[in-house]
Amino acid sequence: MSILETVGALIVGLLLIAAAAFGLYSAFGKSNVATTEQNLVLLRMQTQQLFFGTNYDNLDNDVAMSAGIVPKAFIKGDSMKNAWGGDVTLANDADNGQFSITLDNVPQDACMQLARFQPDSWESISVNGSVVDPTDVGAIVETCTAASSLIFTAR
Repeated sequence: MSILETVGALIVGLLLIAAAAFGLYSAFGKSNVATTEQNLVLLRMQTQQLFFGTNYDNLDNDVAMSAGIVPKAFIKGDSMKNAWGGDVTLANDADNGQFSITLDNVPQDACMQLARFQPDSWESISVNGSVVDPTDVGAIVETCTAASSLIFTAR
C-alpha cells in the first residue's frame, strides 16, 4: 500500500467518524427536545393540580420544588435548569388567573420545535418576548435565535 493510498484511507476513516459524531449530536438534540416536551407537560399538569386551576398565588420555583411537582430532569442542585443549561422559571400571572413556564438559553433548532409544541394546550407561547403563532413557521424561524427564551403561558 502506497502513502497516497494510506492517506486516502485515513481521510475516508475520518469522514466516517465525523458523520457518526454528527449523527450522535443530532440524536441527542432531538432527545433533549423530546425530554423537554414531556417535562413541560408534566410541570404544567402538576402545577394545575397543585393550585386547583385558577389561583396561582405564591407560585414560584421554590414553592414548586418544595411541593415536589418539578420533574427531576428540570432539577439541577437547588435550581431549575433545562436540557441546555438555561434557567426554568415558574411565575404567577394573578391578574389573568394564569401562570408561565420560561425556558432560557434554548438553541435555535430546539426553539423552532418547542415553539410549535401542543399549541392548543397553552394560552400563548412567546419567543424572545414576542407571542408567536405556532402555525406560522416562517415567523418562528425569524424569532428563534441561538439562545432563545420561550415562555409558555397556561391557565
